[in-house]
Amino acid sequence: MESGFGAHQTQDQEQVQILSPRMLQSLRVLQMPSTELYDYLMKELEENPVITFDSIDYAEKCRRNSHYVSGENDEAALADIIADDNNSHIVSLRIQFSMLKPNPEVERIGFALIYLLDENGYLYYDDVERLAQASNISLDNIKAAIDMLQSLEPAGVGAFNPRECILLQLERKGLKGSDAWKVAQDHLELLGKNQLPQIAKKSGIPLHRVVNAQQLIRTLNPKPLMMETTHRTREYIAPDIRIFKKEKSFAVELNQLSAESIIIDDTYSKIYKETDNDTVKAFLGDNMRKAQWLRDSIRQRCETLMACATQLLKSQKAFFEYGPEYLLPYSRKEMAEQLGRSESTISRALNDKYVECDWGMFPADYFFPKTSVEAHPNMTKNTIESNIQMIILGEDRQSPKSDEAIVEDLKAMGIFVSRRTVAKYRDELGIPASSRRRVYS
Repeated sequence: MESGFGAHQTQDQEQVQILSPRMLQSLRVLQMPSTELYDYLMKELEENPVITFDSIDYAEKCRRNSHYVSGENDEAALADIIADDNNSHIVSLRIQFSMLKPNPEVERIGFALIYLLDENGYLYYDDVERLAQASNISLDNIKAAIDMLQSLEPAGVGAFNPRECILLQLERKGLKGSDAWKVAQDHLELLGKNQLPQIAKKSGIPLHRVVNAQQLIRTLNPKPLMMETTHRTREYIAPDIRIFKKEKSFAVELNQLSAESIIIDDTYSKIYKETDNDTVKAFLGDNMRKAQWLRDSIRQRCETLMACATQLLKSQKAFFEYGPEYLLPYSRKEMAEQLGRSESTISRALNDKYVECDWGMFPADYFFPKTSVEAHPNMTKNTIESNIQMIILGEDRQSPKSDEAIVEDLKAMGIFVSRRTVAKYRDELGIPASSRRRVYS
């Protein structure tokens, strides 16, 4: 056993040693997500003086500003987001707090509390207690600071739990003491389970008014800072591949830093040609050679990605033509065979890459769905999930379908899956069980 393992390990080491530094760099560049490629080039730039910065920086700005997830693509919108990044929720809350003109001690406590908020906008009793003990401050001042914090926007910030968060928002709307207030204060757990008849029975509020209270509470945000954070840290993903229909055909484009981004500074080229200093000549020659390797690596990256993108269009043309429900089972192994390349090369090329098309932005992994063994070799999980969604969308909301009923409906459509599979796919879609989907009249 030991000798076999040692032989295998030696073989792996020898295989790695066979790869030259140039080949290793090419593989690394191929696998790298586009968002990391710029950082990698900047590191290479620090170590290699012959590469010009401006060409790389300009190319990356053009690539990133071409598109981002929100769908906007103008520089003004990008400037707004940069401004948002500089004005985080901490800055916004501190400004609001200062505008209330608290005394210096309460303001100091308030700023400390703002930094103690979690990502949802909640405070924790333990944190507040530690703050009080460490700072030796009065409970009256802490209470005053908490009250001021809870009066800020977004409503609900500074709460200690979801119940208090909802109540703060209802109070801000002038609904303290309302049906919604009573339901949130005393029966939030039952509300989460959609057990409205039990709430009506325990509270004495008529069922139709409990339904109205539920609908109102659903408009509130139990995580007040989450949306702020999502807006603020929204990631701008420039697609690596674009496939769009133009008239009667499709156009495939790459949104990549190209080999032309790597430009060797003419100044160093001139020095290399004219110098008689062997040390300088060797130094510049080595770095010019490395710069050329880098150009070759990026060129190979683009060529491989274009080949993958073109083949993806051929193999998933129904998807690009008609939409996600026409996505077919497909594997990287199939693509590798079609392109005459290794499966590992295909995996590296499409690792963490994004494809933009008429139907939106998708990670490359999306286009390689597994088949549903239970159902049919030509039916993907996406197709089954889509049919489950359609069945649930068409159900009677006052008598929603159980998972068993969905199984029967799918069977009538020629799709044979188990109840467990339906439950699993439904959960993955974020659709609650029938008891939670029921709407009371």
